[in-house]
Amino acid sequence: MSIVGSVRNPDGIWINSGVFREAALNFQKYGYYCADPEGSPDWYAFWQEERRRCKHGYSVGGVRITGDHYFYLNYCPISKVEEDDSDPATRRKSRAVKKGSKVVEFPDFWDGDYNYYWSREIARNGVLDCGLIAPEEAEKIYQYEDAEQLLAALKIFNSLHLEVKIEPDYLFGGYNLIVGKSRQRGYSFKNASVAVVNYLTRPNLATIFGAEDKKYLYPKGIFTMANNYINFIGQHTPWNYPRDVINQASKGHFKASTLEMKNGVPVEVGFMSEIMSLTFQDNPDAARGKNAYDLIFEESGSFGTPGLLKDSYKASEDCVMSGEVKTGLITIFGTSGDMEGGTADYADMHSRPLAYGLLPFQNVWDEDSEDTKCGFFHPVNWNMQGYYDNQGNSNKEGAKQAELAVRKLRLDNGATSTDLQGRMQEKPLGPFEAFGLISTNNFPILELKKQLEYVRSNNLQAIKATPVNLYYDGTKKAVVAEPILDGTAQPIFRMKPETTSLKGCPVIYEYPSVKPQKGAYKIGYDPYRQDKGTSLCAIYVFKTVIIGETTKRIIVAEYIGRPQEADDCNYVARLFAELYNTTIMHENEVTHVKDYFRRRKQLEFLAYQPDEVIKKNVKNSKVNRIYGCHMIDQLKDAGEKYIKDWLLQTVDFNDDGQPIRNLDRIYSIGLLEELIAYNRKGNFDRVMALMQVMFQDQEDMLGKEYGKEAKPNEKAKQLVKMMDKAFKKNNSKKSLFN
Repeated sequence: MSIVGSVRNPDGIWINSGVFREAALNFQKYGYYCADPEGSPDWYAFWQEERRRCKHGYSVGGVRITGDHYFYLNYCPISKVEEDDSDPATRRKSRAVKKGSKVVEFPDFWDGDYNYYWSREIARNGVLDCGLIAPEEAEKIYQYEDAEQLLAALKIFNSLHLEVKIEPDYLFGGYNLIVGKSRQRGYSFKNASVAVVNYLTRPNLATIFGAEDKKYLYPKGIFTMANNYINFIGQHTPWNYPRDVINQASKGHFKASTLEMKNGVPVEVGFMSEIMSLTFQDNPDAARGKNAYDLIFEESGSFGTPGLLKDSYKASEDCVMSGEVKTGLITIFGTSGDMEGGTADYADMHSRPLAYGLLPFQNVWDEDSEDTKCGFFHPVNWNMQGYYDNQGNSNKEGAKQAELAVRKLRLDNGATSTDLQGRMQEKPLGPFEAFGLISTNNFPILELKKQLEYVRSNNLQAIKATPVNLYYDGTKKAVVAEPILDGTAQPIFRMKPETTSLKGCPVIYEYPSVKPQKGAYKIGYDPYRQDKGTSLCAIYVFKTVIIGETTKRIIVAEYIGRPQEADDCNYVARLFAELYNTTIMHENEVTHVKDYFRRRKQLEFLAYQPDEVIKKNVKNSKVNRIYGCHMIDQLKDAGEKYIKDWLLQTVDFNDDGQPIRNLDRIYSIGLLEELIAYNRKGNFDRVMALMQVMFQDQEDMLGKEYGKEAKPNEKAKQLVKMMDKAFKKNNSKKSLFN
């Protein structure tokens, strides 16, 4: 037995992972697993121990792998890539792709697989009941108070040195598992091996493979992989069960049983384990009424009809339940590059695991996303070919840079956004790349990422943006924007604020014209509600086309923050409006904005609702709030389209004749980050404020003249007067807003 520390060092680096593959390595060397004579005591002892390891796991040097993982490493030959390193210098010089060939061998040990198999075990059994401690110790821990249970579970979980993060509350098992992954990570092989180890070690239990179409199951799919494993094992081990009653490899079903005559009647007897395949196309109830130890959804992104994957999963949940008791595990996996019409189901389930009873992980894969939950994920930079060592340790940063270099090379050589998005879905670095690109975000993601990288690397926001003290000067009777040059300003530049203070600071990218024309600038304002939430207010000032000026259709100022009083945001919006001689389009479902301006008799600073935009995009609209815009889904649809059109509009050409688009002149890091991450479910204050700008801009194009003093109709005027009177009457004795 190896001593502690001989398998994995204290930093979690594998230094002797080969101890978990000794059976496979011996087979590769000698062509057999056991040298002892068949039927001898040593032969029996060897196979009894191997069976125990395959069912319960294996520990060496204080490190443990699960039984499923042990079985996969030692008894499941897979198709692998063998690299050709005959002339690496020439290959590097020519920048040619690496060459190699496919071979059938036992799997390598991968750190990514170690994470996956333990995540399966934790989802099913939790860390207290997965064999890491004696059952009697687990029973004692369960008798403790909740806090002690959590601490004990967390201690055991941390001892595994997994690269995934799971909050303590979710470490006790009873969940199903959803997996997102990069292509060519062998998950069909891995999950086929799960079915086979169940078949060989768990009597009277079934493993079910499910897919939208049988082509993912057989004759070349996951069921056929499992059948090939069983054939290999039947040749080289004593684990060989008769399949006399059900042996339908061509139909995806077999069972370990035979018929015996008892009292003249044929009776089915045997180990009674089975593997079956089900197709859910047009039939989400295919698994209803069945009982499974494992139910594995293959190619989940290819459930073509929207809603089919969710319906199939919901109808199948009882297969792994007995009343309120969890008796099995559902695993949902696929590759995002295969996605068709049902992709939205897969993406939604992965992004909201708890809503579907799936084990939630902290999103450690996407930048600045650890406060969000998602399913398990195996990114392209885990175990990328050529970027992991012979112990299975991934060179994650090297692999990441290699993938980014390929993307950049293709983009520089004419690849379109669609081309690159396809690659990112198949070889994603995180869940956002795998699933975010098929959400409601229709913005030019790759171009925005390129601009974000350019702005960050050149520190352009700090260079272009001037923090200012914005105030009204009574002597000048004008708004003043006084630069803050002593470094004390703390504007919020990132989507996820980097400062503990959320007060923020106004910044200006371009000061207004000396005497700006009325309506030449637009202001979009997304206020926050007066509650204890984390939403920020976002204000953008947008410059249209001004005769005689070289810049046009750009963001010239912004304020992002959450001061203690929401009225402080309203005040900043009002100062910007006066400085740039314009009005404010705001989200009018948040009523404190209008109340603020009405109390001060300054409603002239609020923009009227964009009637033409509403008329064009909302059928039979009856909303008549007069000021601002109510963000219903139809208007969000329109706003997303207007933003995309603006981002991609060519406004100039550089010295090389290359087009300059509006997105190339965005220097706001937070806005770029939000545009990249945007979806309908999240909170994207900057994008919402930009939509308000776009509505005004589109309103000009549809014929409304902001340069003139537009008036509401007479009925609207009467309504405003009535509301003013009611407000004054109701607040005559209140001082909160005085």
